[in-house]
Amino acid sequence: DKCLTCPDTIYCDGKDAVGVTNGTWRFDSWSNKALTCLNTDACLGSILGDRNKSNLYCKELYNETFCYTGWRSERFRGNYCSQCASGYAPSGSTNCVACSGNPWYYILIVLICIGATGFIVFTVRNALNKKAPKKGEGIDSKKISIMIKIFTNYIQLVSIVSSFSFQWPDQVDSLFATSNTVSQSTTQAFSIDCVFQSTINNKFDIRPFFLKLIFISIAPMIIGLISVVVWFIIFRVKYKANWLADKQLLKSNIITSLVIILFMLHTTILQTNFFSFRCKNIGDTERIHWYLEKDLEIACWESQHWQYLFFVAIPSLLVWGFGTPLFALFIIRANKTNLDDPGFKGKLGFLYDGFKKDVYFWEFVILYRKIAMVFISVFLSSIGITFQALAIILVAFFGYLLQLHYIPYEDDTLNKLEKSSLVNATLTLYCGLYFTSGSLPAVLNYLLIVIIFIVNVNFMVLWLRELLREVFQVVRDFLDKRKKANQVVPIKDEEDAELKEEPKSPRAEVLKPP
Repeated sequence: DKCLTCPDTIYCDGKDAVGVTNGTWRFDSWSNKALTCLNTDACLGSILGDRNKSNLYCKELYNETFCYTGWRSERFRGNYCSQCASGYAPSGSTNCVACSGNPWYYILIVLICIGATGFIVFTVRNALNKKAPKKGEGIDSKKISIMIKIFTNYIQLVSIVSSFSFQWPDQVDSLFATSNTVSQSTTQAFSIDCVFQSTINNKFDIRPFFLKLIFISIAPMIIGLISVVVWFIIFRVKYKANWLADKQLLKSNIITSLVIILFMLHTTILQTNFFSFRCKNIGDTERIHWYLEKDLEIACWESQHWQYLFFVAIPSLLVWGFGTPLFALFIIRANKTNLDDPGFKGKLGFLYDGFKKDVYFWEFVILYRKIAMVFISVFLSSIGITFQALAIILVAFFGYLLQLHYIPYEDDTLNKLEKSSLVNATLTLYCGLYFTSGSLPAVLNYLLIVIIFIVNVNFMVLWLRELLREVFQVVRDFLDKRKKANQVVPIKDEEDAELKEEPKSPRAEVLKPP
């Protein structure tokens, strides 16, 4: 045995009273490495001081006031102070908020589901619109569906960029946040985890990450089944007894709905399943302890972890992540001479509508570009954040060069939107690299925040402007058609009315038999 020099993050009070300083945590009393907590306010250090310990938590006690691993505040528990205590739920990436029996939580969930359903219905309806515009009669309403698809790609790209472990300023975090809704009346943040706590987590011994993994993996099947039921009901109500007369149309609508839903879920499925492989050492160099980065209570490469990998994550990746898109590409390629066939286009047209005929495969270029970005963001983090960001920038830059070479969209506006999304993601990542260096001069810090804000808002404004332009055009065309349909040509007088009657033939009168 020998005595070691006490590191800066370790608190040494003589003998074996070894702990941690405020804002840090260590795995156990034998660990010689203290880790900075994700939320430094959650880790209170080893010395209790004047605090009331009734609501605090300690993994290993030295005595009544000293904790080897560091005290945790009432809202946090678990390794790294990363888990929320009972009665609290995650809000953002590092905070925990109190749950309550407030019915507004459930009302908000219903409203979110209604909004998501409305978005899917709108996208499906536009994708199923088979009417092409006549010359001089406005625009193809499918363009709106394609613009929604581009916007969805952009949001998914922003989600990938925001997942990087840059030291993003609070202003940038707020810009990236998509699910932090604050209830002004109760000062409590809404979180669906509160509902999971009161329903599933309290009844079954299952970690929240595994629950999410299962839900995401079976979501395409559940939503697909719902789509089938909904279309059967629609056809039954609309066509009544003859609702199965046009089976081809029913099949086409169901397949289109499934393609759109899987497209919207694809990036989420990839990220969630990839994260089930990403582990982190929360011990030290001598005593290594691998735990799942997204849930630091799950020990990696043990029996429970392997079960979820083999029976949930890997099958989900093979079927939904890689297999289904590849299968769709093979079908489209085999029918590339029949892309305009109404029957085929009604099923898979969502995947190639709006592209030039010789660039029918472009949606899959975008899809596998996102797969590459998600893979880099999840698996290359151990190499270094700088290398990881540069690899993503290289993928985005290569995608931009391909975009310039092929100019895949038939409409130039869509090409501009696609280029803008790639440029914005690249600039955001490049600016994020500066935040990895730690403290920056205030002027440079604010300058980078302004650049990130401008490039992202620029795309939003550009996209919204083009969308409103198309929507207004559709509305104007609709009103013009209604106006023409309601116009009645008046008959000037009775003589005009008589002219409309078929005149009797004089020859017929002469030849009329007696």
